[in-house]
Amino acid sequence: MTTSSWDTVWLNAAGAAHVPLDAATLENHIDSAKIDFILPWIPGEGCAVEIGCGSARLLARLGLTRPYTLMAVDTSLEALAGVERTAAAAGLAIRAVCADAYRLPIKSGSCDVVLSGGLLEHFRDPLPILREMVRILKTGGVFYADVVPRKFSLYRVGEVMRMMRSEWLLPGVVETRHDGAYYRGHLTGLGCSEVSYRYCGVYPPRVSHEVGKRTAVLDGTPVARAFGWYFMIRGRKA
Repeated sequence: MTTSSWDTVWLNAAGAAHVPLDAATLENHIDSAKIDFILPWIPGEGCAVEIGCGSARLLARLGLTRPYTLMAVDTSLEALAGVERTAAAAGLAIRAVCADAYRLPIKSGSCDVVLSGGLLEHFRDPLPILREMVRILKTGGVFYADVVPRKFSLYRVGEVMRMMRSEWLLPGVVETRHDGAYYRGHLTGLGCSEVSYRYCGVYPPRVSHEVGKRTAVLDGTPVARAFGWYFMIRGRKA
């Protein structure tokens, strides 16, 4: 996975208008659902780290929910510049760290929550990344990831032919087909307990926030497994 492709993505994103975290948008609805998925599991305070953070909007939303010490990790300097903008807009202190997910510069057993969003599918073998994420968790700490596999979905119907022809999302950026059971198996093998996953996002592209909210009733159902565009997975380090 090349940094240059992601630098381009986040450089282009920097030119777009900032979307407040409380705005009625589909993006915010999705992020709120992700936080709700782990909220019953996480402690009232502690340390949270997002790996492959991008602009760290998910981490910021968690920081607005709990008084955590926040750290955002990415290899893209353009993404980390976005982290600074996100932190300023949310009124939060987020430490931005340029580091490789294969070798996190974080002490073992030091974090209460570790997150990733749209990261793991870009590694043919995500096991080394998962191992690092679990390594930095305290005993009882919470693992969370959301994954966008290369599969048919209503939301990404316009990408079906590209996905059939190629595994490449962007130059140097692979997109794998690994499903929720695949990640659950690896996390269980790494010593995590209570691992569960939930398929979500059953709607066509360019839908409104309201349509996204109405179709959320399908999340976690066989319909979402067949037609949803992403899944969330969580576990607890035993």
